[in-house]
Amino acid sequence: MIRLEGVTKSYNKKNVLINANLHAKEGEITLLTGKSGSGKSILLNIISGIQVYDSGNYFVNKVKLDVYDDQYMSQFRNAKIGYIVQDYALIEEYSVLENILLPSMYNKKFEKKDIQDKAILLAKDFGLFDIIYKKVKHISGGQKQRTAIARSLILDPAIILADEPTTNLDEENFLLIIDLFESLKKAKKLIIIATHDDRIKSIANKIYRIDDTILEQES
Repeated sequence: MIRLEGVTKSYNKKNVLINANLHAKEGEITLLTGKSGSGKSILLNIISGIQVYDSGNYFVNKVKLDVYDDQYMSQFRNAKIGYIVQDYALIEEYSVLENILLPSMYNKKFEKKDIQDKAILLAKDFGLFDIIYKKVKHISGGQKQRTAIARSLILDPAIILADEPTTNLDEENFLLIIDLFESLKKAKKLIIIATHDDRIKSIANKIYRIDDTILEQES
């Protein structure tokens, strides 16, 4: 469970969020909506620990996080969070398999063979097995998106964050991504998606909208 209480954040001397409250649970999909530049990505970065807020509190499973301790938050992020960023952040010269394995380079929790086997299984599950050794620069946008999602799952995180995961996807790839999120929801992952794609609303349990620094839950 994630709970934000009274979170206020300014960016470049401009208020982005004022007294924001958010509650998200395992086995649910929570959407963050709002126009471009409203602060959706900043809120995801706060939840991931990449950015800190100016005031407020952040709890995960009733434990208050020390968001101002970089090492603590880095360890939390690596252990608990899979983050799918908007531009995929894949290494174009690496293969699909190498990109999926990237997070494991910074985590010694798993044996090399075990993590390799898991990456191959993820590639199969995500329809990427046939291109597993192809360099990312030679694959399609939909395949890149699926590679990014597979990479976010390699360490089996409890929390999945996604920033505009269906941007510029055709209907076929959109439906594939939606099915993937539905599967993650059934696996009891806590999922938070920042999006302006109204098509995703059909799978959401909660929808929050950011409008002029105010975060409100839609009824």
